[in-house]
Amino acid sequence: MKRLLLHTQLIKDVGRDLVRFRGLLFWTALAVVSAFVIVYQAYLYRDLMAEREVYFSERDALDVEWRHLIVEQNSLSEHSRINRLARQQLGLQRPNELQEVLVPWR
Repeated sequence: MKRLLLHTQLIKDVGRDLVRFRGLLFWTALAVVSAFVIVYQAYLYRDLMAEREVYFSERDALDVEWRHLIVEQNSLSEHSRINRLARQQLGLQRPNELQEVLVPWR
């Protein structure tokens, strides 16, 4: 019975201390919650930065592909320009089957 009284008194003392220092308890809880929010925000920031790097590398790959397509377009347009100039200015044309001559290999 005496042992139970000791625990009851301890619980009362803890309760009184919690009421007495409720402001300190509030600010401590606020600091702990704030620390967890900061850690979570740092995690989200790092996750977004990793995603950003993925998008930047994808953008760079698309930029390289675009440049290759521009070079290919320029080379194809040069060929068609030469073909057009040969037809218009020089009057050249592709030979038909009767005009083709096969040269023997040996």
